[in-house]
Amino acid sequence: MGSSKSFLSLFVAFSMIFSLLSVVLSEPIQAKSTRTAIIVNVKGNVTVKKSGGSKSYTAYGDMTLNQGDVISTGASSSAVVRIADHDDEITIGDNAEVSVTDLANEGSGKQSKVSSWAGSMWVKVKSLVGAEDEFEVETPTATMGVKGTQFYTGVNPVTGETFVVVGAGAVLTTTTTYQQPDTSNPQNTNTTLLLPTQQINLTGRDEITDVATKTEIIDIFQLVERSSPELLEAIIKNKAEIDKENAEFIEKKKAEIAEKNKADTGNSALTINDIETLNKISKNLDNIIGNIVKTALDQKKIDPDKMNQIVADANAKIIDIDKKIDLNKVEPLDRTAGLDPEKEKQKQAELEKLKAEKERKLAEQKRLEQEKLDKYKAILDALAKEKQRLQEANKKAEEEAAKLAEAEYLKQLSAAERAAYEQNKSNNTSTTPPQTGSGTSGNTGGGTGGSTGGSTGGSTNNNNSNSVPQVPALISPTQAITSANGNIELKLRAATTSTIQIMNGTTLLASAPGQGETDVVFNISLAKGIYNLTAQTERAGKVSMAVPIPQITVGSSPASPANITISQAGGPSGNIINLNLNLNDFVDASQFYAVEAHLVYNNSLSYTGTSAIADVQGTVFDGSNMAETLTQHAGSTQNELIYAASQFETTATTGTINNLSVSGQKLLVTIPLTVNSTASNTAVVDLVYVKIVNKTGATVYELGSSLPNAPKSISVTTR
Repeated sequence: MGSSKSFLSLFVAFSMIFSLLSVVLSEPIQAKSTRTAIIVNVKGNVTVKKSGGSKSYTAYGDMTLNQGDVISTGASSSAVVRIADHDDEITIGDNAEVSVTDLANEGSGKQSKVSSWAGSMWVKVKSLVGAEDEFEVETPTATMGVKGTQFYTGVNPVTGETFVVVGAGAVLTTTTTYQQPDTSNPQNTNTTLLLPTQQINLTGRDEITDVATKTEIIDIFQLVERSSPELLEAIIKNKAEIDKENAEFIEKKKAEIAEKNKADTGNSALTINDIETLNKISKNLDNIIGNIVKTALDQKKIDPDKMNQIVADANAKIIDIDKKIDLNKVEPLDRTAGLDPEKEKQKQAELEKLKAEKERKLAEQKRLEQEKLDKYKAILDALAKEKQRLQEANKKAEEEAAKLAEAEYLKQLSAAERAAYEQNKSNNTSTTPPQTGSGTSGNTGGGTGGSTGGSTGGSTNNNNSNSVPQVPALISPTQAITSANGNIELKLRAATTSTIQIMNGTTLLASAPGQGETDVVFNISLAKGIYNLTAQTERAGKVSMAVPIPQITVGSSPASPANITISQAGGPSGNIINLNLNLNDFVDASQFYAVEAHLVYNNSLSYTGTSAIADVQGTVFDGSNMAETLTQHAGSTQNELIYAASQFETTATTGTINNLSVSGQKLLVTIPLTVNSTASNTAVVDLVYVKIVNKTGATVYELGSSLPNAPKSISVTTR
């Protein structure tokens, strides 16, 4: 499309018509030694989407997971995944989406990475022996690098908010923002070290300049509220291992205090300058699990009998009787333990500033939304005025047509007949031209009724029967149509005192009484051919002028089902390949107004063009009141490309833009994709979802998983 086109209308149309598809992108297997993970436990509805695929499979125990696989859990469902060669364990809660992003041996190190886009997890990572060993958890907001750790992470799928709680070990939390257009410093990283008893809540990567400001002592109520029963059970049952790691942490910090009069806490918000502070932290560590148990019971997350069994199982693994869970001995956490009062004061001031800024932005957002609402109201008001103008214009046109019909009629009358007509019109204020002025068939006017009495009586009692009826109003079709099966629908309106007739030349095809302001619907079957039909009204043997109906073309064979196809257009040209999307046989009930299509391919291919597509003559959406966009959403392993196209109306074109139809095959769009230098000779492109709607928003075609039209996949040549 040209840059002059309005994409506001397109945006509004898409917002109203489409519900967009959410695609989880996962990383393809790289050219290095890969490892595997295993699903060791499944509860409820758990599915796995294999790397590079679009189909989901039901998960089961001992199912092998590879790099790039995506796990999804439904409501009240969970899964436990174990890294096969390291015994790292991930308990995934309900309503979660987790991608096994990286499982590789590279050099002398083992690299493990999972990406969480929704839901919560409890992650238990054994000590990483090698210096090059890595284990990371990525969320939309931050990346967590860990070393021998047990921690919780939760992601809000709508806002991307990330909530992290450390039960044992250490988690290096990093946010990354990109500096544009400063390419010399492409990214800015901000890190903080989370130690046991700490949590962080991040709502955005660029929310704050120092992420340590968002750290605090664990909020047990918040943790339990966000966790599923399965996650809480996993946390409680791991108390023995959590205690062991934390005991090692406390002993290490004691040694550091003895040697340096201060424990090394890196860039953590925890400050441990003396044994007294360390003892407070140690006491918190001893009470975390007990507080989780109490709060879970208070919130009715777990049935008391079930909780008793969970606690018994946890205590059975604990040797030290003082470390066993005893709800009678549980004390609340000290939320000041390890926090520097001066730093906390500064942090609170920073958080107040952040809160004020959020409130300012929220107020600004509300103001802009109100402006949009006001703008849309103004548009609706303008549309209402335009509708009124059109109605008045139509009324005027009808009056002009009546005058023309009257003039034509008068030309056919003698002087005496015209005089009688004018007298009749004057007496009865009739606006429709009668055929005769004689009233001999009217009511009995007595011996003196004569011409005058008959005329007056006839007009008064049955005036319409003596007049030429007004022409019918054609409601639809308003443009030429093509039909494969010959079943044609016509809609017209006419006065209740007349009959609408559909004519093919001099042949009457159908007739029906007029219904005033209500549409009269004709369903006519036509044989193969081209038809120039007309419509007229008839009353008491008098016929109106003919109204032409737009040309109708009927094909010779039954309509093929509407369909969309994807193909490669020719071979590669340099580092560019072209894909064609074609529409086939979108006619009759499949006529449409807007299209949306989703393609998925690995990251050896990429769309690098502009979002707005230039107008291409001969394609489906070729015209001034049409707009097309291509938008690529890049994942770490796959790219998703969304094509969207729609007609739109402006003030000048309101009510004049109709649905489109495609008879046979027609090019929808040609998509150029760039092939990177490391790509293999072929690549797979999946057409995973398509939605096509008409002007009212009704779906006329839909393609996707579990839909009548299945996703399509092609192999393209890249070299």
